[in-house]
Amino acid sequence: MITQDIEFIYQSLLPRTKIQLSHLGDMLGCELKSSLRKAEMATGLADYIINRSDEWLRCLPQRELDLMEIMVKMEKGSEYRTFPQPYATVMEAFGFLTEERTDNSSTFTIVPEFYDSIKEHLPMALSFRTANNYIEFEALLMGILNTYGLVEHKKVVEIFSSIYDFETDPQLAVQSMRFLYESFLMKMNAVRKNGLIYHRTMIRNGNLDEVIPERESRVEIKDYRQFSKEEFMAAGFNPLYPFVGKDSLTGKKLTAFMEKVGMGEEERNVIGTLVWLNAQESGTKGPLGAIHLFDGLLKGFDQVQEMMGIVQEYMNNVPKWIFKGYSSHEVFEKYEKPNLRPLPEKMPPAGFGMGVPRVGRNDPCPCGSGLKYKNCHGKYNS
Repeated sequence: MITQDIEFIYQSLLPRTKIQLSHLGDMLGCELKSSLRKAEMATGLADYIINRSDEWLRCLPQRELDLMEIMVKMEKGSEYRTFPQPYATVMEAFGFLTEERTDNSSTFTIVPEFYDSIKEHLPMALSFRTANNYIEFEALLMGILNTYGLVEHKKVVEIFSSIYDFETDPQLAVQSMRFLYESFLMKMNAVRKNGLIYHRTMIRNGNLDEVIPERESRVEIKDYRQFSKEEFMAAGFNPLYPFVGKDSLTGKKLTAFMEKVGMGEEERNVIGTLVWLNAQESGTKGPLGAIHLFDGLLKGFDQVQEMMGIVQEYMNNVPKWIFKGYSSHEVFEKYEKPNLRPLPEKMPPAGFGMGVPRVGRNDPCPCGSGLKYKNCHGKYNS
């Protein structure tokens, strides 16, 4: 059976170029000499994929290993259906897994030719990850990538080096560097821009393409906001639904409101994650962009207003990708508020002078900050 599986994989690899085979080998940790003919490269890689899958499986994200563990307990060819997944899937990119997505679900199937090998080697891969602290390292890395969206390679290494110090715990430090070298989270989403290497979160989100230009326009934000290990871990420990800021004051208020309107725990994580992603958009949708997530749950206008206020507060205080992890509120307080020009002590009445209307508490602030007047100059001008 394994021989037939190798033949299937060999045939699926043959259409690729030598460069593509070499790149795939590098990703999986299989060294292929450039002097080999293409057929020899495909044969060696197919054999490696089937017979040494414990070596590359251990480098997969934990959420995918969790999926594999569920699916190998099912009959070969069975489908596993779950909530729509916000992450791109490494196994699908390699052709080892298929995913069918709808607005309401993700349905996964292991390609039959990989099923037996994955089932045989998965326990060894999971055992290796546990023994070498890969689960903790990955939670930290996921949290870094989710919090910043896009982060320089040297910054990732700097954070790991500050947490896993060679002087205090050399074994853990060596394991952490080995993890960074092997992890698909580092390999799959490397981005090169202006001579620098960045790593991006594996969250499916088109707004990541705008992160670097947006950051370049905010020259006053020199460095990434600092977070503790615990804060990063909280943003990366849940591998399926990274509801970032869940444990913050505003995150807890949002969670409490979702529970109040009848959402279960898993649904709260899913919706919380979508609200967080909505907050990363560089536009000015605010809570209006999230209102559809509460369809059928809100009773009356008062509850709609309550939701809008809670979501707005969360969005203003959650770390933003375009601000290198600073929240909109922090950017306003640190960089924008000191440079505000004072408004008149008394706002002109409606129809006065050039027809400028009185500014309401919930209207956009005239200074152009994008915040409501009550949350901007309205806080500092009586």
